[in-house]
Amino acid sequence: MAAAGLKLAGQAVSPFAQQGILTAPHLQALAVVWEILLGVWLISGVYRPAAWLAAVGTFSLFALISGYLGWMGQANCGCFGVIRASPWAAFTIDVIALTLLLLARVNRSTVSPAPQEARGVGFAGLLVGAVLILTLLAVGAWLRYGSLEAALARLHGQSLYAPTYVDFGSASAGQELVQDIILTNWTDAPIRVIGGTSDCSCVTTSSLPLTIPPGERRAVRVVLRPPGAVRGWLTRRAELWTDCERQPVVRLVVGCRVE
Repeated sequence: MAAAGLKLAGQAVSPFAQQGILTAPHLQALAVVWEILLGVWLISGVYRPAAWLAAVGTFSLFALISGYLGWMGQANCGCFGVIRASPWAAFTIDVIALTLLLLARVNRSTVSPAPQEARGVGFAGLLVGAVLILTLLAVGAWLRYGSLEAALARLHGQSLYAPTYVDFGSASAGQELVQDIILTNWTDAPIRVIGGTSDCSCVTTSSLPLTIPPGERRAVRVVLRPPGAVRGWLTRRAELWTDCERQPVVRLVVGCRVE
């Protein structure tokens, strides 16, 4: 639970934010939620054998990931959010936790099973607690960032946020559609958007270059021109290029229905 709190405090800022599936936003969010739920489960004492197995599996997975990152030469594992820690330090903590779990293994011969009614009440309480935690996290993320998608992007440590998909509505073939896409700068330094995709069907450079001050938003004008031969749904991938070393490219998907 402490690790989950540190991740949330630092928005899970991680130096390996671009290294594959390990840091996909939905996986980071699931990891934080699972750490909180596992902590509540262990404290509640409900279904101790199952909780013990879940804890062993979790710390085993964490140890494998930390060991892999250490072997790859990663300087900071990002496991503790705002606190920088070597992957080998995290690996050591995971191994110690596994050792303590093995030493404290539930002895079924000395622990009397809880009555069925008590177990049912405990499980119901755990389920209600889990739903409450998820609800509070979702509401907090929505209030802070405006959408769950934006919260996941912030959790991923992105410097700039833009909607991953922008719907331009309906259009006739050859008709020009224009829409402003909002970019949010979540860093403490200005970011300059210097260029982007520009071709016959999609232009992102009409309002560029522009500078986005720290913590502020700016609109980037995108022009979409459906080709004459296209009918039905049109989807295009586009890019915006920045001077931010951490996020030099912002990728977008834009689309419309061609009638």
